[in-house]
Parts: sequence; structure tokens; C-alpha cells
Amino acid sequence: MKATFDDSAATGIRIHAVRYAPRAWRRLAQESGGIVTGLRRAPWYVLLLPGLLFGLFWRCLLRTGDTDLIHANWAVCGAVAGIIGRLRRKPVVTTLRGSDVTRATRSWLDRMILGLAVRNSRIVICVSEAMAEQLRTQFPSRTADIHACLNGADESFFQINRAVSDDAGLRVLAVGNLIPLKGFDVLIEAVARAHHREQMHACIVGGGPEREALLALAASRGVSSCFTFAGTVPATDMPKRISEADVFVLSSRSEGRPNVVVEALAGGLPVISTDLEGVQGMVKNGDTGWLVAVDDPDALAAALDQAVTDRAELHRRGARARAAARIQIGTWVDTARCYEALFQTALAADRRGHPSCAE
Repeated sequence: MKATFDDSAATGIRIHAVRYAPRAWRRLAQESGGIVTGLRRAPWYVLLLPGLLFGLFWRCLLRTGDTDLIHANWAVCGAVAGIIGRLRRKPVVTTLRGSDVTRATRSWLDRMILGLAVRNSRIVICVSEAMAEQLRTQFPSRTADIHACLNGADESFFQINRAVSDDAGLRVLAVGNLIPLKGFDVLIEAVARAHHREQMHACIVGGGPEREALLALAASRGVSSCFTFAGTVPATDMPKRISEADVFVLSSRSEGRPNVVVEALAGGLPVISTDLEGVQGMVKNGDTGWLVAVDDPDALAAALDQAVTDRAELHRRGARARAAARIQIGTWVDTARCYEALFQTALAADRRGHPSCAE
């Protein structure tokens, strides 16, 4: 964490850490999978929540006196920032990342948090158009204030020269925290069921608490030799990883709009993904990749088998993936321009009568 602070300081960005517990206890938001996964793994972490929320509130309250605008990421931070925005008479912009919106469909507490965030924000940004449309339906009085602003990819991904391999082996790349939500167990089972599994090798990038269980599963299914668990790697390594793969697989059970899929498409990798709302707008079944049902190892195995046996189609889908990403997704520069325009909208003088500022 110190290295991150030092790097940010060099760019002129000031980071203020929220010290919500003694250092040895700060595990709530620091482990793989974030707060929700942490609470499932260790329910006693719930005792740390009041300290974290108060710490966020107090730190934000102290730092917003001389700011023009508050930008919050995720619904819970938007709810906290929304309260402070009213107290400080500052406009709030909240970005929703996907899982916070999905959880709100299943939990009354998450619905309440999402409602606070949306109603107290002048602008709500969603990372996909499908998510934005869902929110507009849920909050019809705020339709004009809900916008989609897509995460882009670094230009370096568009410049990747992929080492296309025409030999019999299919190089599979999968990336994510090793937690149940990511569905790596389904990928292992799919490879075990694939007709051409001896021609597949999957590299799984990421760390987390499920590593040993996944290794054991691969061994029990007789496919240990088909997998490499690379652990956590620097973000700067991702272009190289993509350049050395033939196909990207996302086997998640739930996602917002995964940046790693954006990067894979920009890098010219066809994507095999579970059929999730956050992915549907990026991966087109039969065009830039394959969409398969959640928790369906047979469907995933069939897609992998096709990728092995029809290399010409695999290469075509990869070329179309990059072209579509360039047009429909763009780079982080495009994303920054979108945010800048929405920040200006939030600051506009004619928005003083906005509902989020009502007493």
C-alpha cells in the first residue's frame, strides 16, 4: 500500500487512507474479493463496518470544504458522499460498478443503500448502457441524471501484436480473484469435459483464498497439466499475457462490466464468457466470441472445443473483437472526456435546483 501512495504522490494525486481499525485488523476491504467476500469468509468482520463507514464519512467531511465536487465509486460510498454533499452543499457524482446494482435486486439493505446514493447524487454514472437503463427504470424521476460512461482500455492493448499460434494447442487466458464468484471451478470442469482437452492449456492469473481448492479440483479431475496458476501479476504484465493467448475465458457467476474483458477485446482476443448483462454489450455471440450459460461446464467445454478445431474462425473473431472495441469502447482518454463532460454538467449553475440539493 505504501508503494501505491508513493506512486500517486508523484503524479500530484493525494491519497488519504481511512484507518478504521488497528493495522493488524484491517482486513475488511484489503483481501481478494472485497468487502462482501470478506464478510462471507469471516463474518466477524462485520464488527469493522461501523469504523470503516464512520472513517469514510469523517475523512470525506474534513476534505470537502475547499472542493467543488465529490466523486464517489460504488453505491455505499455514494450514500456516504450524498449525505456529506447535502451538508456541504457540494454536488455529488456517483459511479456504480455493477455488483452494487446486482446485489440491490436481492437485498433490501443494498436497495436502501443504492437508493440513498442515486437520490443524493446530481449525476449517476453506470459502466454499461444496460445498467443505466435498469436504473432509469428503477428511478424514473432521475432518468435524465443517469448516464452510461464506458471504461476504456489503455492504448497499449490496441497496439498488441499477438503471437498467433497455428499449432494444435489452444492457449487459454483467465484473470480474476480466486473466489467462488469468478467460477474458475466451472472452467476446470469444462476443460475436464472437453473432447480436445489434451490440446488446451489455461493460464489463470490472480490470487485468492480458493487457490488450494482449485488446485485440488484440477488434480481430482485429472487436468492439472492443463492449468498454470500464475498468481497475482502487475497490471503492466497484462498486454504480454494477452499477446501470448489464443482466447480469453470469463466463467464468472456475476460481474459488473469487467475491465479485463475490455482489455482482451482491445488486444484482439476472442472471448468466451458467461452470458451476463455486463458482458452482453461487449461480447457478441458468434461474432467477437461465445456467450454460454452461467454454471454450464458442458456449454463452456463445447465453446473451447470449437476454438481448438476451427482456428480460422477463432482468428476471425479475434480480429472483429479488436475492431469492435476500437469503435464501441475506446481508450481511457475517451472515458476521461466523458467524465469531464458529466462533471461540468454537475457543476453547471442551472442545476442548483436539483433534487439532490433539496433541504
